[in-house]
Amino acid sequence: MASTLTKDDALKAALWLVPIIFTAGGLMWQSGEVHAEVSSLIDEFDTHEKMEAHPIAAIQMEEHRAVLETLMVEQKAMRTEQTEQAVNISAICQATGARCK
Repeated sequence: MASTLTKDDALKAALWLVPIIFTAGGLMWQSGEVHAEVSSLIDEFDTHEKMEAHPIAAIQMEEHRAVLETLMVEQKAMRTEQTEQAVNISAICQATGARCK
């Protein structure tokens, strides 16, 4: 018994194979696109990694450093003022004989 393909069998096979072939082609195209995108990201990462410091971060760090220095100067002035106030309150308490806590 020889197996021969009838027209109906050939049509069924073609109907099953067409989506599979298109799917395989789409997957191959998509993998090529992903490969190109990954290569691009690797190049960008390598360039970024070679930078001494990220330019925006360096500017922000300088701005934060300036703010921090200003805060430290103001804090030192506040401590000096609090020390003077404590000395004055102590002198008032001693002069009046009050029990200050």
